Amino acid sequence: MDHGRKVLAAVRSGPSVLPVADSFPYRSWSRCIEEYGLEPGPCSVIPQVSHREINDARAALEEKLNFAYDEVDFLYSIVGRIGYCVTLTNAEGVTVSERADRSSRYYSDTERPGSVWSERLAGTNGVGTCLRDAAVTSVYKDEHFFQDFIEMSCAGVPLFAPDCSIWGALNITVRNPKLQRETHEIAIEVVRKSAERLSEAIFRRSFRDRTILKLLRHDGSACLLAIDADHAVVGADVAARQLLSLPKCDFSPFSLWRLFNRDPGAIREQASHARPLELRRHDGSPLRGYVYAPLEDRGPARIRPVPAGRPAAGAADNVTLDQWAGAEPRMKRSVDILRRLKRTGLPVLVLGETGVGKDTLARAYHGESPRAAQPFVALNCAAMPETLIESELFGYAGGAFTGARKEGSAGRFVQAHGGTLFLDEIGDMPPHLQTRLLRVLESGEVAPLGSGKIQRVDVQVIAATNQKLEQRIAQGAFRADLYYRLAGVVIEVPSLRERSDMETVVDACIARTVEPLGMRVAPAARRMLLDYRWPGNLRELYLVVSRATSLADGKVIEPHDLLLSVPAAQPEAPYAMGLAPVSAERRPTSVRARVDEVERAAILDNIAACRGDIAAAARNLGMSRATLYRRLKAHGISRR
Repeated sequence: MDHGRKVLAAVRSGPSVLPVADSFPYRSWSRCIEEYGLEPGPCSVIPQVSHREINDARAALEEKLNFAYDEVDFLYSIVGRIGYCVTLTNAEGVTVSERADRSSRYYSDTERPGSVWSERLAGTNGVGTCLRDAAVTSVYKDEHFFQDFIEMSCAGVPLFAPDCSIWGALNITVRNPKLQRETHEIAIEVVRKSAERLSEAIFRRSFRDRTILKLLRHDGSACLLAIDADHAVVGADVAARQLLSLPKCDFSPFSLWRLFNRDPGAIREQASHARPLELRRHDGSPLRGYVYAPLEDRGPARIRPVPAGRPAAGAADNVTLDQWAGAEPRMKRSVDILRRLKRTGLPVLVLGETGVGKDTLARAYHGESPRAAQPFVALNCAAMPETLIESELFGYAGGAFTGARKEGSAGRFVQAHGGTLFLDEIGDMPPHLQTRLLRVLESGEVAPLGSGKIQRVDVQVIAATNQKLEQRIAQGAFRADLYYRLAGVVIEVPSLRERSDMETVVDACIARTVEPLGMRVAPAARRMLLDYRWPGNLRELYLVVSRATSLADGKVIEPHDLLLSVPAAQPEAPYAMGLAPVSAERRPTSVRARVDEVERAAILDNIAACRGDIAAAARNLGMSRATLYRRLKAHGISRR
């Protein structure tokens, strides 16, 4: 049966014929046929809006995009390694931002900015269906309505404003017919966490003059309340309204003690740091979490995403240079150099792999410089479409081009005047823009597009890249003179696997991610964290440990909760994100079952790799031989 007939048969027969218990995708397929009048089969075309309409959509979301661009980049640094692209849309399903490797065989050009993925036009898909259902939505291969998309898998998460209205969706998509469902399901959790961080950043910014209570639910997810000085609840996010049975709309302030036993002393604030919190509901059940003092108003500076599971600590996760360096001698030497030069205004070029903390270093350096009171403005040169980098960086006059906002735009250089401009992924900047950037750096003057007016700017420039710039220069992809202009001081950040203070880093991650939940990490699991190669560096470390807090059965994280492929090595897709291979024929439905499948496969792979040497396999897996024998028995694997 072809896909179109399968869809029609399912809709006519009802959800009972479908393999999914909650009748997805039946509900969406039924809407496509009965409400939208769509025909299953080939899709004629995904609508594309004009450049002007893209700009209008971005302008309407301008403040939110200041947070979202960084989160899109953060998410792509994790899921991009297994072929996914990341897109951000508005509430109508119009794609306003995309992060992708367009040369990848897994890329679909239907994801480009301007594409419209509303369910009414594109059928069942991650973006449109999650916006329609206001819920996290995964569409795996032939769950799509249209035949053209059955090799694609996507997952969309609706983004809620502080008033609980939907303002957009965060989505990941890959065109890989061999993608395993288990891999996709874990990727869904990554995008869901990313959307939670983004919504939290926007909520906290919206209530920046209020105290924020971050309450942790039993599954490890969080919900947010904003309270005033009199302990009146003045704001609540979607998760809090669901957990505490609050109105979804027409929200009116009320006393916090209507929900909890009166305990004003629990809401003590500590400037710039999260403080542990415990409140008891009237039925005696506890809710734990953190208290955050009101944020300082830092103007246009943006909240950067923090590693998954790490408690945020204010508007920008105020990490100092010393905290960034830890006990690693090379990084401490870099900090010493930067402190000696911080009053010179020399440009700084930061080199290192994705996830090593280049952006954290840039913000920490700004925070200790004479420019700390001025804006810190960031632009990711790889996360933005090539056609928009120039106007974003240098600004434009009203009416300078089709789709330009009538009031124009100042550009990042002007926004950062007096402060710091952080150019992330500078190695991916298009060559023709490198020439203009060089002129601005040499002259200190910016001329917005379509304007003859020249503006002088005074900025501290920090550039960063994970590219090998010497190779890029040799290939003609990066200007040598721009390199020498940016390299006032070059800081090379070692990868996590190269750091001599690895134990300190891992223990700090555990302290920030695991211990606040009243959990601990088993010695064997800690050893596995120390032995793993961490191709995604600090970002991947925090993701893996945070994920494990949700997968652990009790209060102790065991090796199998980490879902790390062993032996520890640089993973190749499809084993990226620390996923061990899982048979495509075996598709467990529960999280516990998925974990068991991953562990079983990892054990078998390691025994085979060690030619049946149980002692060697146990060492690779970070457990004792006795523990491995117990796991063999639990999985029904013969000792032979």
